[in-house]
Amino acid sequence: MRSLQQWFGILLIGGGIVSMDLPAHALTTWGYIPTNAFPSLVFSNPVCITSPPGETNRLFIVEKHGRIIVITNLTAPTRTIFMDISSRVSVVNSSESADLNSEEGMLSMVFDPGYATNRYFYVFYMGQATNGTSGLHDILSRFQTSSSNTNQGDTTSETRFILQYDRASNHNAGDTHFGPDGYLYVSVGDEGDEYNTLDNAQHIDENFFSGILRLDVHNLPGNLTPNPSAESASTTNYAIPSDNPFVGATTFDNLPVNTSQLRTEFWAVGLRNPWRYSFDPATGTLYCGDVGQDQYEEVDIITKGGNYGWSTWEGSNTPPSGVSTNGQPVPLNPIFPIYAYAHASLGGPGNCIIGGVVYRGSRFPNLYGSYIFGDYVSGAFGRMTYDGTNASTPQILFHDAGVSAFGTDPANGDVLYCNLQSGNNSVIKRIISTNSVPYINAVILSGTNVIISGTNGPVNGTYSVLGSTNAISPIATWEPLSTNPFDGSGNFMFTNPIMPGNPALFFLLQLQ
Repeated sequence: MRSLQQWFGILLIGGGIVSMDLPAHALTTWGYIPTNAFPSLVFSNPVCITSPPGETNRLFIVEKHGRIIVITNLTAPTRTIFMDISSRVSVVNSSESADLNSEEGMLSMVFDPGYATNRYFYVFYMGQATNGTSGLHDILSRFQTSSSNTNQGDTTSETRFILQYDRASNHNAGDTHFGPDGYLYVSVGDEGDEYNTLDNAQHIDENFFSGILRLDVHNLPGNLTPNPSAESASTTNYAIPSDNPFVGATTFDNLPVNTSQLRTEFWAVGLRNPWRYSFDPATGTLYCGDVGQDQYEEVDIITKGGNYGWSTWEGSNTPPSGVSTNGQPVPLNPIFPIYAYAHASLGGPGNCIIGGVVYRGSRFPNLYGSYIFGDYVSGAFGRMTYDGTNASTPQILFHDAGVSAFGTDPANGDVLYCNLQSGNNSVIKRIISTNSVPYINAVILSGTNVIISGTNGPVNGTYSVLGSTNAISPIATWEPLSTNPFDGSGNFMFTNPIMPGNPALFFLLQLQ
């Protein structure tokens, strides 16, 4: 018999709880590993994981070559094509099995906060214009789900919001999320071609490059009309939130700007390739992984009007030789990352950061509130915490090369991520704990019941809850109260009636 060396007592005086002594987190050694979240399913170049607000049993996966996949039952998963616009999407290599490393294609999708009633969702993809303009374009569009089938997107419902010419195939960013304020945020890279050679950094009166945008896609009263584009980009069907930081600006970095072409869509600037970002669902804090040039990767906290320094700065360091600052303003008061790490060539842990998510699930209390991110090249997965002022030193959890995007399981908050593999054999992985024992994380008194809940117990094996009312020697007098209170995910909740007058109650979880 192998029993947990974690038992706790509840002292009762006159029926009232005087103290609860829970086992300390330090008593449990936490480790984490990846596992295939849906072993029966494979994907082609997945780059986004999302789900509709409020839903708990559907997951949507964006495949870069223009398909959106819906997993319609997370406990018995099936793979169904939700929408296919591959004929509209531009990619570097038409062979999906040979196109793992490119940055073109369909890059993200997000559901409208009012999706349950308006059926709207938004996608960012690279494609061709329909107005006669040739060449690659960044496209932000809205679609609608079929009125007769919630698992089918309507390809004929496309409404375009932004359409801009893009001279390079890389640094397209293209992540989309609704903030807690109900506005749509969109990340845009510096147009690509490496080393800022296209000179888009530190400009707010040209086009949509090198920052994060904030748009009102619902055209709320009191918001503003977009200014015309300096380079004939199409900007229609949305408004500018009146409190966006550059509304009314006449200068930027102490230099005059062309106010008639001011890109008031910008929320933050000075980013190189903010490929993936996310909002902490508990605090609203916006975390961004900005992919570096030759030396450093960075995690940024994005704030209103923030300037993150590119291309004068790479992380909190001056950029490598060859980076162009030709004609660009020098950023005033740049905001440095909360964490930056060197490339492997400089002895660091990776080469290409993939921004992650803050864990707010219920199964792993030691992970709660941690920002989880990864590196596409080295496969290093890290966790860190940020209290609004200071960030903890990151801890490496494990290594698994090929991460391209993060998401969460809507059923329980588990961290999921896209893992790119050769051929058309990419998978969605789940971060799980290596613990072989459960962890008690809550004890409450409800009427005359003590309710004990915990998490991370093994699915296999027999566990019993034992109790004792012997305050002097509880270990010698355990009595069985319940067997196998765990569900299929390893969570448990046990309710035990208590009798007034009992001097003490002690509980033990025991593996048979």
